[in-house]
This record gives sequence, C-alpha cells and structure tokens, in this order.
Amino acid sequence: MQMPKEWKWKFWLFLGLTVLSVYLLVPTFAGFQALREEAETKNEKVPWYVDLFPDKGINLGLDLRGGIYMEFEVELARAIENKIDVILDGIRYDLKNKNIPFASAEQNRKEKTIVIIAADDAQLRNIENVVAENYKDTLVRKAGGEALHAIFTLDAKYLDYLKDQISKQALEKVRNRIDRYGVSEPSIQRLGSNRIAVELPGIKNPERAVTLIKKAGQLEFKIVDDTVASTDFATMLATARETAGIAQNDYSVETARKLTELLTDKLPAETEIAFETRFDPIAKKIVGGTPYVLKRKVEVSGEMLKNAQTNVQNNEPYVSLTFDPQGAERFGETTKTNVGKRMAIVLDGVVMSSPVIREAILGGQAQITLGYGAYKDLLKEAEDLVLVLQEGALPAQLTEATKTVVGPTLGADSIREGVMATLVGGLIVGLFMLIYYKGSGLLANAALFFNFLFILAALALFQATLTLPGIAGIALTLGMAVDANILIFERIREELRAGKRARQAIEAGYHNAMRTIIDSNVTTLISGIVLYQFGTGPIKGFAVTLIIGLTISMYTACVCTRMVYEYLLVKRQMTKVSV
Repeated sequence: MQMPKEWKWKFWLFLGLTVLSVYLLVPTFAGFQALREEAETKNEKVPWYVDLFPDKGINLGLDLRGGIYMEFEVELARAIENKIDVILDGIRYDLKNKNIPFASAEQNRKEKTIVIIAADDAQLRNIENVVAENYKDTLVRKAGGEALHAIFTLDAKYLDYLKDQISKQALEKVRNRIDRYGVSEPSIQRLGSNRIAVELPGIKNPERAVTLIKKAGQLEFKIVDDTVASTDFATMLATARETAGIAQNDYSVETARKLTELLTDKLPAETEIAFETRFDPIAKKIVGGTPYVLKRKVEVSGEMLKNAQTNVQNNEPYVSLTFDPQGAERFGETTKTNVGKRMAIVLDGVVMSSPVIREAILGGQAQITLGYGAYKDLLKEAEDLVLVLQEGALPAQLTEATKTVVGPTLGADSIREGVMATLVGGLIVGLFMLIYYKGSGLLANAALFFNFLFILAALALFQATLTLPGIAGIALTLGMAVDANILIFERIREELRAGKRARQAIEAGYHNAMRTIIDSNVTTLISGIVLYQFGTGPIKGFAVTLIIGLTISMYTACVCTRMVYEYLLVKRQMTKVSV
C-alpha cells in the first residue's frame, strides 16, 4: 500500500510552518527587543546574530507590559464657538466687500448665535440676502428678535457634521502627536461621538505623555487692552472671586473664563481675561499669576505658522516661530499699527509672555520664552511645545475623563499568572487525553503543542498585540482544538465497535466528524469577527487570539493528526488503533 499523493506536500507544509514559527518566535523568547533598545540607548551596534531575525517579536498589551490607559472627552462647545467666530469673520468680509454697511456683527456666546444689527430695513434685507446666498447650508435665520436684528444659528445638519469632524480631527491630531512622541504599539480609538481612548504600553513618563496629548496647541497673538487701570482691575477681580467663591490663588483657564463672564459689563467691549502664570519648578505647581485684559480678536494664529523649532540663547531654551506669507503680513501689520502697546502670546488660553511692541516686525518671526527652571526641564518643555505646534492645534480642548496606570510589576504578575493558568489547564487536558484516549490522546497532545506554537508565531507575524484576555483566548482555543480531536476519536471508536478495520474506522471517523467540527468552529469564528469589529481594548485582544487560534486548530486537528495516522497505517502497517 502506498502513501496518499497529498501526504508529501502536507508533511513539507507542516515542517515549513514549524521552522517558520521557531524563526518568528526567537526574537520574543531570546529578548532581542531588549538588546536592540539597550544598543540604541548606548549608541552601539546590536550583535550580528540579532539582525538575522525579525525586528520585533510578539507585542505585549498594556495589561502585560505596563503603561497607561486614558480616555479624553472632546470639548465640542468651545470648538463650535471658535468655528462661529470664523464664520462671523467671513460674513464681515463679505458685507464689506459688497459695500453693505451694518451697525455691528457679534457672536452671542451663550446662545451660540450670530447677531447682526442693521441701521434700517433695506440694510437688513441686504444682510439677509448675503448670508442666505453664501451660507445657505451653514446658517439659518432665527425667528423673532428685536427690530433690525438679524439672528443666525447653525443649521442642524451642519452642526452634526461639524461635531463629527471636530472629533475626527482631534483623533488624528492625537495620533500624530503620539507617533512623533515615539511610543511603540500605541492604540488610539474613538469611543462614541466625543471620546478618544488612548493606550500607551511600556511608556516611562506617563505624565509627560498626558500633558502632550491634552495640550490643545492653540497659539494666538492678541493685543493687551490697557484702558482699565491696574488698581481698578485688581479690585474688580478680587470682588468677583469673592462673590463667585473662586479661590484667590486659582489662575486656571476655566477661572479666567468665569471671571470674564462675571465682569462682562465692567470690561471694555470684546475683551476677555487671561492669566500669565508663575510656575515653581521645585514645588512643581503654579504659585502665582498676572491677570491681563486682552482684546478677543486674534491678530495672528497658529494656523499661520510655517515652522517652529527649539533654540538656546544664554543657556536658556526658547521656541522660535516663523510665519507663512499671510501670517507674516498680518504680524507685520499688527505690530506696525500697535507700536507702544503690548502683544500677548497666548497658548491654550494662558499668556506665555506680553512684550511691548517697540517697532514694526516685518520679518514674520517671533519667539516664546519658557520662564525659569532647570535647563533640562525647560528643554523638554520646549521640545514638546515644538512638537505640538508642528503637528497643529487640536480642533477642541481635551478633558481627561479616566486614567489608569499599569506598572511593569503588575504587568509581569499578569504574564506569570496568565501563563501559569494556561499551562495548568493544558496539563490537565493533556493528562485527561492521555488517560482516556491512550495513544490517540498522545497524538492529540502533540497537535495541541504545535497548535500553541503556531498561534504564537501568527501573533508575531501579524504584529498582533497579546493581552491578558488574549491569553484567555488562547486557553479557550486550545480547549476547542482538543474538542475537535475528541469528536474525531469518538467517531473512530464507534466505527471500531461496528467491526470496521483500522483504516476504514479512521477514514469514516474523520469524514463523519468533519461537518460538526466545521459548524462549531465557524459559528465561534463569526462571533470572534463580530467582537473584533465592534469591541475595543481587551475585547479586541481576546477576539484576535480566538480567530487566529480557531483557524490553526482546525488545521492541526483535521490535517496534522490525520497525516500521522496515514503514516502509521502505510509505513508501520498499523492494524489496531489505540483510542
């Protein structure tokens, strides 16, 4: 009797997969990633044999490697305010371009509406026609209001589109910043309509990463309004703080906004309050702040930035800025018409500095100083600021919703406990198979080992991330792989009891069990695909290992074990099946 024709290619396929799996897993179990990181830190070359294998092994998830998990909420309200300001600037430009006069055009920030006041009915009709023509899919006329007042609000469909775009843009900006930061295997996903989930495995400085992600990067140049006497301003602030129950030493951006609302009637029109804070590098906290009254109008913004880079002068790091042609022209015009006044450089609502404009600056360049502190800390701050400015401002501020830091020790404990659970479970299953199914049980255990080997190799090949739920998925997959063997062995037993010979019993056993094995595995595979498509984080990790494991288990249970039976039947002339 000759071996089946397909036996040879099955054998070489199995051998090739085994060799490839060992090759892919060497970097993981030999610690090549650590060798590469150490060599990079010391600026040395890695040992020659390291380059013979793949660059990376199995990626470990946050729960195994340690790191940080965060969820951020996108503050849509403020971003919508900014968008309305942009639309309002466009309307003013269109009206002036068409020589249509108007008394005033401002945003009602509480109602999120645009209010344009006309001098007479003819002007009002002209204004309404221009807005209807140029902003028909963006703005809608709001009914009611005072005479000669045209009130416009955002169209409902456009508002939904705007919110979706803001969240998408925030997601991409966060992704770009993290990629530039250099975190390996990060996970950045959108949750719901306005949340972003970030996983940073193996990160060494979580707080710096959080600060970098949250920093909106909204750079604005505004003129300081000095018409309010400093003593009167200080009295107004102290009274407003006391009335609203705001601490006297609170200099946050939120406090500045609250004080602006409280003092709107006492401040000059179209102005706002902002603080320049003093940070104590030793105590690591804000110890004071200088209040400013700023004109709301943004003279030059970060959108006009061409380049930002870190420089050092007199051993003090600073950030130098270069504007594009439009920004250079606006910057030059602003400094030319405001000589003798102070220009505030505002980053994310905080005044970084407020130099006096001595003369017109026509070169389109500016710089941001970073205050006082250790040189190393200031240099890192400058580098992070440059990174944020180069990647562009976030379309909206991010609020930290949740944060979970997983230490490397906890990750090591998770690995040890997960591996131990898998090994103990595998050992118990192996003993049961060996005792209950004898020689065939030994064959099933060998298939189980190669199943485990191929799963790990597939994770390394596809650069999938192994998580603690992923280890649970592997354990489940190994159990299902044994389940397929049990179905086959029980079918073989039935055929042997019916009086069939070894070859007939084995062929009938595999043939009759195949439909049940395929049905059970395919239904579970569909569940795994659904979990991967709609799940996040740990659920996705479980789904990945489940899908890979099920595919491989069908190969090892239905192809590999049968290949061994065929070899024993033909080459060893087996007449009895140990099952």
